[in-house]
Amino acid sequence: MATMFLFYVVAGGLYGCGLASVTADYRHTVTRVGYDVNITMSPANVSYTYFVWRNGSVKLLVVLPLSHRVLVLNSSHTGYTTRIRYTGEDSLSQTGQLRFTIYNVTVQDAGSYSCQTSSNMMVPGCRQVLVVSQKPTTPNVTGPASTVSGDNVTLTCSSSSRSLPLEHPPLNMTYTWRRNRTMLESGDGSHTGGDDLTITHISRENQGDIYTCQAVEEGLESDWSHGHVLEVHYGPEHIQFNGASDRLKAEEGKPTTVRCSADCKPACTVTWSRQRVITGQREAVLYIPAVDRSVSGQYTCHANNTHGNTSRNLTLEVFSSLGVVIDSLDAV
Repeated sequence: MATMFLFYVVAGGLYGCGLASVTADYRHTVTRVGYDVNITMSPANVSYTYFVWRNGSVKLLVVLPLSHRVLVLNSSHTGYTTRIRYTGEDSLSQTGQLRFTIYNVTVQDAGSYSCQTSSNMMVPGCRQVLVVSQKPTTPNVTGPASTVSGDNVTLTCSSSSRSLPLEHPPLNMTYTWRRNRTMLESGDGSHTGGDDLTITHISRENQGDIYTCQAVEEGLESDWSHGHVLEVHYGPEHIQFNGASDRLKAEEGKPTTVRCSADCKPACTVTWSRQRVITGQREAVLYIPAVDRSVSGQYTCHANNTHGNTSRNLTLEVFSSLGVVIDSLDAV
């Protein structure tokens, strides 16, 4: 497998790393499980023998500067005798540089690599942190469960790094958002900024939309989050009659029914008004069992909830069986 290695200078902070610590003075290298990685450290030009340790507990190499030799120590539980190869210069005393390759990296290889003498003295400049990246935890989406049409809504995606060692230097984590399985880009009614998604001027068309997010760290993608369903509340914009027209012709002596309804969330109170009031939830039914000239004229349907109200008029015309319109006895 191709060798993969990245070098960073760790900025700020103190991080625990097994028995050793990671500070701002130490570089770190990021790789993945199964990759080969090069570790490069710059010990001071020393003439005494020293050892390379992982996390201060596993001894990997013995460096013999005077004889220009580097030996891989036998460590059966890590398999380092077959997975580590020294790749530095022939003369350590001239370059002051120590380079070796770890093949087929495992999560157990993550940690702090340092140099110590046989008397446990640290070798200056000989420190490197190996971070083994793993896909982040499955994110959670937090934000309001409901909103009002016209408002702006911000959702937040949160995930944690699973890369090792656990207290590794900061790595870059980015986030991807979907609405109903369609990827979102800044622009199409939304603004993505890191872990936040802001939906501007939300509308009733967004009712029931499902938002999910994914975290990406060092190119490794998390699983998609569970869906966050956004409930949009809105007032009535339009009133519908069961007949599309605002005028209704009814035959004298016959029954007639008109349903008035409105799309609202939460449900509107719908009311017919004229001489008497007929009220219902979601819809109100105007029913006249036997039409005569006294019921002709204008009726008004009202719809309202906490987010708005609207109304619509209906004109009822009564005609005889001969098709003649009968004038209303009531003033409109």
